Amino acid sequence: MIRSLSLLTSCVCYLASSASAETIQLWSGKVPGFPDDYAHKPHSEVDPMRVSETSRATMKVFPADPKKSTGHALAIFPGGGYSILAHKHEGEDVAKFFTSKGITCFVVYYRVTRNSTDKGYQFPGPLLDARQAIRHVRKNVEKYKIDPKKVGVLGFSAGGHLASMCATRYADKLKGDPTSDISVRPDFAAMIYPVISAIESYSHGCTRKILGANPTKEQKIAVSAEHLVTKNTPPLFLAHNQFDGVSSHNSTMLAQAATKAKVPCELHIYPEGGHGFGMGVKSKHLAANWPNLLEKFIKRIPTKK
Repeated sequence: MIRSLSLLTSCVCYLASSASAETIQLWSGKVPGFPDDYAHKPHSEVDPMRVSETSRATMKVFPADPKKSTGHALAIFPGGGYSILAHKHEGEDVAKFFTSKGITCFVVYYRVTRNSTDKGYQFPGPLLDARQAIRHVRKNVEKYKIDPKKVGVLGFSAGGHLASMCATRYADKLKGDPTSDISVRPDFAAMIYPVISAIESYSHGCTRKILGANPTKEQKIAVSAEHLVTKNTPPLFLAHNQFDGVSSHNSTMLAQAATKAKVPCELHIYPEGGHGFGMGVKSKHLAANWPNLLEKFIKRIPTKK
């Protein structure tokens, strides 16, 4: 039986935006990683498509179509280089597609900032938010009518990096993480044009940013999922444009690591350029079929007993 989780708020409010999606504040009281007296920043929009400067993580709930519900849940991490959140085309638009397929979705507004010197936003801060989101989903499986063994993560770009951390570092004890018997291991992890490595030459500014100035080799490896895959890593799904500015080697290296560890992994590399295409529909990317491929991938993963 899943027992109560301390420090997980039951505070729920309803917003007029996003079709009145239920919005959950993931931390009540102190947010781990920040000083007790930290002046938390509310969500602010760079423009209608992007959120910036948020330190108190929230999560929007998009229930599955009840006529098609499969019991699956998907925590979605939008990208934005850990500086912003592209919460529309890499969050809410994605959620609307998968809810129509019977999968309940949770768009996670993890902590982001343009001020890279603020340690509260650096690793493992965003991962603490992501873990708390997974805990909330599993704590409320009856409410959301989902199977606790069918909870996965989906991330884009920097959000893909965050998803890879969920998939590979779920067993690690992190400073500030609340004590709980609720598993934070996702049952599957999907990453779309992700940043995976902090190791040169395929690293990206967003992974270097969350490590602060002058990280050690050990610190870089600790946020490079291609070095962290084990036989217990959940099944992985990857989609990337071959000539993306965020090197597609990020995805291929992770797929190779999964193969070596005998972890099921589905990899799609599309022979074109471009980053941040989201669902890929309007721009007619070759990768526009990834949502359908991911749906099939999710539904054929065997549920563990």
